[in-house]
Amino acid sequence: MQNDICQFFQQFSPQVAETAEQIFEITQKIMLPETKTWIDYADKMITFGTEKNMKGEICYIKPLKDSVNLGFFHGAVLNDPKNLLQGTGKRLRHIKFRSKKDIDADSLQELLKTALEEHHSRQSK
Repeated sequence: MQNDICQFFQQFSPQVAETAEQIFEITQKIMLPETKTWIDYADKMITFGTEKNMKGEICYIKPLKDSVNLGFFHGAVLNDPKNLLQGTGKRLRHIKFRSKKDIDADSLQELLKTALEEHHSRQSK
């Protein structure tokens, strides 16, 4: 994991940092090298995407006080057969993780692949 990412996560509690790091590792395996990663210090989150705008952003990891959200900028249109996504917004959806035990790596990887495919489909239009 990149040093700046590790340092970013260390501002949170050990449990939140550990959970965020595991989510980051899983997300990075699916998203890279097709996307870029950047830290949004103002919103305290890490974003994956091809551009720093709503059209180019795919997902984000947002550590909170006692949990971590993995959000999808276009989550409302994603196929989510396991009903992992929460939220009622027009576009955004997220998954809340309270600890590493909440992470189902296989289901998460499938949803991330779906999000990447949706992104490619949207970009080609």
